[in-house]
Amino acid sequence: MKMRYLLIAIVCILLGVQLQAAEKKNVLILNSYHKGLQWTDEIQKGIKTGLNSSKLEKEIYTEFFDSKRFFDASYKQVLVDYLMNKYQNLKFDIIILSDDYALTFLFENRDSLFGDVPVVFSGINNPHIYPSSYTGILEDIKYIESFELIKKLHPNYSKIYFIVDETKTGNIIYDRAFRLYLPEQGEFNYEFLRNYSFDELFEKVSALDDNAVLMLTAFTKDRNNEYCSYDDIIKNLRKHTKLPIYGSWDFYLGNGIVGGKLNSGYNQGLRAGEIANQVLEGKNINEINIEISHSKYYFDYVELKSHKIKRRYLPKSSIIINHPLSFLVENKQQTIFFSIISILLLIIIMILWFFLMLKKRKNNEEIKFRKNLEISNEKLLLAKEKIEESNRLKTAFIANMSHEFRTPMNGIIGFSELLKDDSKIDNETKKRYFEIIQESGRILLNLVDDIIDLSRIESSKLRLNYKEFKIADVLDELLSFIISERDNLKKDNIKILLEKEFDYQNLVIYSDKDRLKQVLHNLLSNALKFTSKGSIRFGFYIESPNIVFFVKDTGIGLSDDERGIIFDQFRQVEDYGTRKFGGSGLGLSLSKGIVENLKGHIWVDSEKGEGSTFLFSIPYKMSPEFKNEAKEKSHESNYEWPNKTILIVEDAIISYQLLTKFLKDCKVSFLHAEDGEQAVKMCNINDDIDLVLMDVQLPIMNGLEATRQIKLMKPNLPIIAQTANAMVDDRANIINAGCDDYIAKPINRYELYEKINNFLQ
Repeated sequence: MKMRYLLIAIVCILLGVQLQAAEKKNVLILNSYHKGLQWTDEIQKGIKTGLNSSKLEKEIYTEFFDSKRFFDASYKQVLVDYLMNKYQNLKFDIIILSDDYALTFLFENRDSLFGDVPVVFSGINNPHIYPSSYTGILEDIKYIESFELIKKLHPNYSKIYFIVDETKTGNIIYDRAFRLYLPEQGEFNYEFLRNYSFDELFEKVSALDDNAVLMLTAFTKDRNNEYCSYDDIIKNLRKHTKLPIYGSWDFYLGNGIVGGKLNSGYNQGLRAGEIANQVLEGKNINEINIEISHSKYYFDYVELKSHKIKRRYLPKSSIIINHPLSFLVENKQQTIFFSIISILLLIIIMILWFFLMLKKRKNNEEIKFRKNLEISNEKLLLAKEKIEESNRLKTAFIANMSHEFRTPMNGIIGFSELLKDDSKIDNETKKRYFEIIQESGRILLNLVDDIIDLSRIESSKLRLNYKEFKIADVLDELLSFIISERDNLKKDNIKILLEKEFDYQNLVIYSDKDRLKQVLHNLLSNALKFTSKGSIRFGFYIESPNIVFFVKDTGIGLSDDERGIIFDQFRQVEDYGTRKFGGSGLGLSLSKGIVENLKGHIWVDSEKGEGSTFLFSIPYKMSPEFKNEAKEKSHESNYEWPNKTILIVEDAIISYQLLTKFLKDCKVSFLHAEDGEQAVKMCNINDDIDLVLMDVQLPIMNGLEATRQIKLMKPNLPIIAQTANAMVDDRANIINAGCDDYIAKPINRYELYEKINNFLQ
């Protein structure tokens, strides 16, 4: 009997342990600041990583107090009421907080809101007297070490300007820096920049002498109570000065500071999460000592190079970001595989090039022989000059092709050697090296294809595959390609615009789709290569019996002499100057051969320094389906919306007048707003508005922000954006802002009628 009772007791104990282990722990995370602030986001990330290091089941609740943007006394009472209502029926096992505002808030309200719940804090840089059941991570900023570092790296500095605002956090930083660490001017020459507006601060730093150094701590609110994020303050400082900037937190790193002894929000949050796990697993919080966060020396290689700071002067334990990679890891089999591919590609290219040059040489010898038999001495001299010019061009072209071959081969062989020789490389870097090798292989294959196509054109053996296809599909695909290429080349200042006529948006033609795409691809690639700012426009128009395609750029343009040779084989604009832009010089010659094989014609309109417009025409046949559709649309003119009111939000009076002209016969009433803020107010007070035509580029408040605010008040009010930006990423931004539809400028009125009719019919 005793044994039976003993077994029953053991089973009960085990069941109790399992039930206890399965019970979820409730965790509340309180953040002093708002979501999206990099410091807060890094702490949040660290806390959750630390919590996830334990297998305990947890239910996590997160609140953001947003105290940098809302900070008056009444707001704190709002927070108390909000938390009381939200969590009155929920008991927490632990509270984790970040930064001083949340800490003082709990000092005043924890017991009344949550009871005697254990508290783990992080990001605290203000000394407090901590009650029982509080522990966590204190932040220790090494101002003296930062100043000593600046003095070492900039021995000729004139003054250190210590930038800190007058918020609660800023006052803590100022008190600790000035009263505890920097009581005298003797060792360091410094000045605090505090009581400024943002504009005054930027004006101040822009006027400092060349030997000054900036020390940025926290400046998120100016004396006018205007708010600025950490990202924006460092970016604006960098815009207004080229002076070296040092910091105390790692969220500035990579955005414009040289570096310094930096504190990490992620590391503090990670440790706070780990301490919370100890408490949740049963350890008494009063037995856990308060810890001091560890800061490390971090530097940005780009800024070091910009300010000519030698790495040997940095502390030995320094961590440098953005440093050029010098090695990667890969296994032997993959290295051998890519090496074999590279060698085979090189052999193929050289064989093709050899046969091409033999053919050229044979043709030139035949021409020279006929000339010697048929023409006079004067013509023989002219022929000799042409042959010498041809040889010069061939020599230049061979040198160019050698460069074009060797550049990707250098990437393939060089990175393959790195992959083979180094066995201590992480997988992410290894993946990047493979991508470089693959891209170099694709470049070599494209060169082979160009040489083969040129040979086929010269031998009249170019094959064409005629079929019906939709022009819009080809142009949209090319738009995505050229935007991607622009982003890869970091030419974000160039606008890419596809111009399509509304009446021909469904046009179907009978031609070789792939060859047509190849020509447009070459022209767009050239336009992007030779354009450094401005725009690239492309599209088509009908000029019966042909369809004409065009690519217009704001690049370097062409002189009269260059226009005469631009489509010749082995000729490039850069023959006349330095080879700044690269390329094989085959693209335009191939394009000319393809267009002529399609029974078309290619030409260029250009002036030096004014950009270029490349055009080509090919025959087309309009499909019967398109003809019927175009005919039907031309008679759709009965668009009327009596008793409806449209709000036109447009700051340009000409554009407003044009829209009213378009809609004057539609029996619709108009209201006009000249900026986004006025539009929001009108929609708020006027319930008779049935539709909004919203311009995107507006003063005071832009159209996208106005749309967001209107949709919060009236989610069912249709909004059609009108914009001159027709790129893919612009369209996505318009829809994401809440617009129901959009129409690109210049506006086609029939397209406008159709879009309005979708919402007002």
